[in-house]
Amino acid sequence: MKAVEAALVHVERQAAVEHLQWVREQRQQACAKLLDAHSAAEDALKRAAAVIRRGGSFPDAERDELTNHIFTLQSCTSQLALWGPDEAVRLAQLLRAKTAEAAVALTQAQHGVADAAGDLELRWARWAEGSRAVTALRTSFLEFAGQVLRDPRQSST
Repeated sequence: MKAVEAALVHVERQAAVEHLQWVREQRQQACAKLLDAHSAAEDALKRAAAVIRRGGSFPDAERDELTNHIFTLQSCTSQLALWGPDEAVRLAQLLRAKTAEAAVALTQAQHGVADAAGDLELRWARWAEGSRAVTALRTSFLEFAGQVLRDPRQSST
């Protein structure tokens, strides 16, 4: 009887270890997808900003591409919400929101091309501030996600 109980305890422990490894893999994949989606959105934003800053317009195709990247970022954030931890989800949601806000600021900067110089500079300053906020959030997300992935037994909350 003791041998059976010991075997059951061993099986339960092994199952717990395997589950933790599986959760870690799911978190790692969700974080990687989110970072890939964010990189694509950020690249699209920066390309558009360079064109607009030179006096060009935000082409419809690039605006649609950026919108799709932000939707993908939202989808990745939702996937991450399944695996946690809560702080990673909170940071991912902020990253998506700030990226979308940066896109709005860029659109407003484009519409400011014909405005008075002071107003235009204010709009570009908002864009730059938003871009810096996005970069800071990405760094925070990377740091926290790295901690979680290095310690898969960390709480899922």
